[in-house]
Amino acid sequence: MNKPSSLFIAGTDTGVGKTLIAAGLVRLLVNRGIRVGVMKPVASGGVPSEDGKLLQKAAKLPNSVYPEIVPVHYRQPLAPYVAAWKEGVVPLAKVEETYQKAKKKYDCMVVEGIGGVLVPITRDLLAIDWITQWKLPVLIVARAGLGTLNHTLLTVEVLQKRRIKVLGAVVNGYKGKELSEKTNVQALRKLLKVPVYGPVKFNPKYRTDLDLLANDLEKSRLKI
Repeated sequence: MNKPSSLFIAGTDTGVGKTLIAAGLVRLLVNRGIRVGVMKPVASGGVPSEDGKLLQKAAKLPNSVYPEIVPVHYRQPLAPYVAAWKEGVVPLAKVEETYQKAKKKYDCMVVEGIGGVLVPITRDLLAIDWITQWKLPVLIVARAGLGTLNHTLLTVEVLQKRRIKVLGAVVNGYKGKELSEKTNVQALRKLLKVPVYGPVKFNPKYRTDLDLLANDLEKSRLKI
C-alpha cells in the first residue's frame, strides 16, 4: 500500500463541519491499515477540545497522546490572536515542535485548521502560514447552503496565490431544504478547476459512528 501524503483540512468558514470531515477521512485511512497522526494546532472554546477528542477517536489513539493532538488551548471561543489578549500569546515554538515530532511517528499527518485559512494565530502569523511552512496540500470543507460560492472561491484563490496545492473541496452538511443547496455543487464544479466532492448529507449519526461516515466519504470517491 502506498504511503498517503499528509494534508491540511481547511474550512471556508467556522461551523462548516471541518472536524467531522477530517475525522471521517482519518477513520477511512485507519481502516485501510494506515497509521495516521492527527493535529489541531490551536483550539478555542474549552478544554479538552471536542474537536481534538473526535480526531483522537477517529485515529484510534490513546488518551496519552492527546497533548500532541491539541498542543494549545484557549477557553474563549475566539480567534487565537484575540483569545491571546487575555490568555497569553500562542507558543509557536511549542506548536512547531509538536508537529515535527508527530510527523516522524506516523505514516501521514492530517492537520485540521481553525476556522478559515486567514484566521490570525498571532499578529504576524495566519493559519495559511502553517500550511506553507509545513508544505501541506489542502482539502477544503465548504458548507452546502447559501454563501458557499463566495467563501469557497475566495478560499481556493488565496491558497492558489500562495502556490499551495488544493486537493479539492468537500461540500458538507446538505439538508436539501434550501434552493441554493440544490445548485451549489453543480455551480462550484463549473466555477472551479479543482475537484468538488459531495454533497455530504447531514447525518447526526456520523459523530458517533465514524465508520459509517468513512464509508460514505469513500463512496463519494474522495481522492487524497
